Amino acid sequence: MPPIRVFLLVLGLAACAGPRPPATVEAPPNAPLARAAYAEWEAWGRTVIVGWPDERPANTAATPERFEMLLSYWNTLPGGYRIAQQLENRRAGMVALEQRINAEMAGEGEDGGAGGGPRAVFGLDDIAFYDYPAWSAAFISSVARRAGVPESDLPSSSRHARYIDAVIMHAAADPEHAAYLPRAPEDYAPVEGDLLCADRAYVRLPHWTARIAERGRPRPMHCDVVIRTRAGFVEAIGGNVQGMVALRRFPADSEGRVLPAPFGRPSFIVILAARRETAPVPVASAE
Repeated sequence: MPPIRVFLLVLGLAACAGPRPPATVEAPPNAPLARAAYAEWEAWGRTVIVGWPDERPANTAATPERFEMLLSYWNTLPGGYRIAQQLENRRAGMVALEQRINAEMAGEGEDGGAGGGPRAVFGLDDIAFYDYPAWSAAFISSVARRAGVPESDLPSSSRHARYIDAVIMHAAADPEHAAYLPRAPEDYAPVEGDLLCADRAYVRLPHWTARIAERGRPRPMHCDVVIRTRAGFVEAIGGNVQGMVALRRFPADSEGRVLPAPFGRPSFIVILAARRETAPVPVASAE
């Protein structure tokens, strides 16, 4: 079998996964940021991921609708149109490759081979082909703008660490008026509209306050928008989660505090708690 067909077969098998677990989401959340994330999740097909599975969701097709939404996230960012154009070029190349392979397979069928005529190249146009550059921070920036969150409160960025740094500095400078306040996951049960953030670096931060000393330096992180907290689980929606906009269901304790991630998985490092006028939250000391 030619190498290119082996490659395509592997892609097709990799795209297969088990059935999707049922969602427990009863209704859209009320907080503007959570509601904006929820609307995107519905548009992407309501994918639910429980815990930290190794397998990908069942449906990860790069449909025209999903691809256009992905481009819209990049176009939200200053200068993001360049990345959007790169992705459009990549998609055009993938379509051209699929057409060429189908044409070759159709030719084999006419000659009496095993081609059998044109057919889709399963797995070739998977959404995972557009995972680079990573777009999870662009997703957060996009839904923040759609929710009416000012740039000054949650700056648009292609990197989570940049807006996390901005939130930490704003909270330190003006804790009485900052729109978001950093909280340690072990001390605080998130509510809808908060951002639940994980540290994806090889050497993890021991506490969110350690980020102050390295402010401005690159650090791979990921944040999801919390849409619901219950005794036993936290539900949050994020982008570029196994290539999708997905609702993730994490285990929590009886008070709704998210439990630590399993060994080897990105650890939860900070919750960016949206200010509630009725319950201002003090900022922990950096010392």
